[in-house]
Amino acid sequence: MGQCPSAPRRRKPPPPSPSPALAVTPPQLIASIAEAAGGEDRTADLPEELLALIFGLLGSGDRKRCSLVCRRWLAAEAASRLRLALDARAPLLADEALPRLLARFPAVSKLALKCDRRAESVGDPALTLVADRLGPGLRRLKLRSLRAVTDDGIAALAAAAVNLRKLSVGSCYFGAKGIEAVLRSCLHLEELSIKRLRGLAKSEPIAISSPRLQSLSLKELYNGQCFSSLITQSPNLKSLKIIRCSGDWDIVLQDVPRDSLLTELHLEKLQVSDLGVATLYGLEVLYLAKAPEVTDIGLTALAAKSPRLRKLHVDGWKANRIGDSGLAAVAQKCTSLQELVLIGVNLTCSSLELIAANCPTLERLALCGSDSFGDAEMSCVAAKCAALRKLCIKACPVSDAGMDKLAEGCPRLVKVKVKKCRRVTSECAERLRASRNGALAVNFDTPGGAGELQDARSIDESGMLDNAGSDVPPDDLDDQIGPDLSSGSSRPSRWKVRMGALIPRSLSVSIFRRQTRGACYTSHES
Repeated sequence: MGQCPSAPRRRKPPPPSPSPALAVTPPQLIASIAEAAGGEDRTADLPEELLALIFGLLGSGDRKRCSLVCRRWLAAEAASRLRLALDARAPLLADEALPRLLARFPAVSKLALKCDRRAESVGDPALTLVADRLGPGLRRLKLRSLRAVTDDGIAALAAAAVNLRKLSVGSCYFGAKGIEAVLRSCLHLEELSIKRLRGLAKSEPIAISSPRLQSLSLKELYNGQCFSSLITQSPNLKSLKIIRCSGDWDIVLQDVPRDSLLTELHLEKLQVSDLGVATLYGLEVLYLAKAPEVTDIGLTALAAKSPRLRKLHVDGWKANRIGDSGLAAVAQKCTSLQELVLIGVNLTCSSLELIAANCPTLERLALCGSDSFGDAEMSCVAAKCAALRKLCIKACPVSDAGMDKLAEGCPRLVKVKVKKCRRVTSECAERLRASRNGALAVNFDTPGGAGELQDARSIDESGMLDNAGSDVPPDDLDDQIGPDLSSGSSRPSRWKVRMGALIPRSLSVSIFRRQTRGACYTSHES
């Protein structure tokens, strides 16, 4: 569940101006320390290894500033830097900047090459240079919008980076042959993320698996089924994400072996039905978002084959294809359930009572846009979910009468979040806070407030559902050399959230919902 303040946001007061003693840059500070020590360099006796270890504990900005103090510190910072992000536009190679940067940072093991989508990127020669300078030591590689890179360039880099553990590719124009070259050369690859790979349209399916691959993410791909053998034949694959990829995925899921180690599955905006979902075994985490052809039948079959299911997130898209029947099967078969997030799913007390009775470890519950979740269902949760710790209710027809039941129920509850529930008042939120002597955190927003502009997916308390379809850059690639492309080509995130709430949903969604009010899915059921 998201972090939303219970009171309207207030502007933070400006930070106090630093005292004159602290308003100095690191080089000036070092100079003042050296002057106080009689001009003696107290770090001269430190071994190079210890100095490199100290630099490893500093942030990116402090490392850059401290490297300007003296030549020794410059060399120590360069020798100990493990992460590097470069602006991969064409001038990077034309100005001979890339060879100098790679020569300065020979120990880099995590490299990101990102180019602005409107600019010309570096090509195969840049990857060849990276392979020559960093090849065997490279562990993690991220490529973004490198439109001039071909399969041959990827193959040359993969042949040198034999110890690569993680590869993330987005908005590039090479095809499946480049990915196949990586899989053949990088036998230690554990994580692979592919997003918007433009060269897949005419690619043939690759007939290779990865012996150590544990995580595979496919996002916004056309002809993504060419990686089916990677899904079905990788013996150590544990996490699979398939998000907004075209084509029929039932056949791929049906080919997943029964003894597969796959435990975490994310399916979002896919053409997948009960036929594909019902064949899966041993899942522990399932995210099922906007897959309207999956019904209670598929969820029931999956629950029977995945008794260790711990987390279940369902975005039903208000299609009324998943309801009490499927959730009751989950309650009866998956007794280890700890987290349940339902968006656009209409459930009643009949399934809630089974979930509360059979899932004693349920700690996190989030409900959004459920037209049937009212005061009676809220009273059921309060009375029978004894292990519940975090609860989120959004856009549901509950009122003060139902929410007041939480004051006496759910003894382990530590956080409640209520959003866009027009029948719940701020007085009720205050009563809930007072009922636990301040031990219960209550996040409440009034209808029409700032919190109402956020998307429904923000209800997930763990933050995973929010990012299920996004491509958030990892924190370990924040040491960037050159301009920040991510901030230069996009507006602030708060502006995006507000504008995204004001823009109407797509025409396809509107048509789909209008069809479901009439004869829903007659073509699939006939």
